[in-house]
Amino acid sequence: MAHSPENVKEFVCENCQVTHAGTPTQIAPGEHEFEAPEACGACGGSDLVPTEEWVHHHE
Repeated sequence: MAHSPENVKEFVCENCQVTHAGTPTQIAPGEHEFEAPEACGACGGSDLVPTEEWVHHHE
């Protein structure tokens, strides 16, 4: 059986707009949820929005 990779959830920093991969948390064998990092690695900001909500979130 071939391994099929999970889709990593990505987050955008509201301050500098750098994209980050979510931090994986195992919920079941072979299944993960992805959470936003606690802070942006580029600017240190703490407001990160899922990429699929970024366009709708941004004013």
